Amino acid sequence: MQKQVLKSAFELPMASFLALSDDNNPTGSALKIPTTIAKALLRYQVEGLSFLQHRFQRDIKLMDDVIAAEKTNDTLDVIGDYWRDAVSDYAKEISKTLAINARFASDTAGIVREEAKNA
Repeated sequence: MQKQVLKSAFELPMASFLALSDDNNPTGSALKIPTTIAKALLRYQVEGLSFLQHRFQRDIKLMDDVIAAEKTNDTLDVIGDYWRDAVSDYAKEISKTLAINARFASDTAGIVREEAKNA
């Protein structure tokens, strides 16, 4: 029996995926988990960029509100409101990130369950 030597740590032997496919199409099974991972990473990027855009807009609004404030008490109120909203926004973003994690785990579990049935 000849031992297969991998050229890199990221290279997987295709023979391990052949048994997982029900229609002898190695690319079908071999691409399910990597595409699920790619979709999850893209969801993270979209959500992260959307969040950053929103926070940057709020930062600009803070600067405008601080400049427009006439008294020191008004400035402190503006800054306090900004931080209250920021904490709330970050909490919501954590919730969205956890939802993406849960969806990724669910999708991956479904793929593994399907592949276990086909094996």
